[in-house]
Amino acid sequence: MFGLTTLAANKLPLGNMLFIIISFLLLMLILKKVAYGPLTKVLDERADKISADIDGAELARQDAEKLAVQRQSELADTRQQATKVVADAKASAQKQSDSLISTASDRATLINKQAQTDAEKLKEDAISNAKNDVAALSVAIASKLMQKELSLNDQQALIDAYISDLETK
Repeated sequence: MFGLTTLAANKLPLGNMLFIIISFLLLMLILKKVAYGPLTKVLDERADKISADIDGAELARQDAEKLAVQRQSELADTRQQATKVVADAKASAQKQSDSLISTASDRATLINKQAQTDAEKLKEDAISNAKNDVAALSVAIASKLMQKELSLNDQQALIDAYISDLETK
């Protein structure tokens, strides 16, 4: 078409071949400007984004590891604090229990002493009442025996004498 010159070995027309080569080179240049350049740019941007994502993921993994270590440390501290709180509560309960037992023991001792005092007083009152009853009976018997009436002072002196005589025996 462009030329009738042909290559001797292949019998191809040289003009067609030059046109194809130039067209090919021109097509490559246009593709480089229009397609390969933007495509390469997009691929580079994508590679940069993937690299940034990988770096971000690595940083996130490191942060997660730090947080896991921190969480373990806080968990250990929390367990230690919980153990301390339980120990303090046990100590407080033991102290309160000891205090209540001591108070109850003191109160029981006081009640026991009060009961002994009351028993002593009741005993003394009973003995006094018994003495008075014995004295009244003795006076009644004596007055019937003697057929005379004694005065109150004489009766009391006689009773005291009998009682002191009984106590010495």
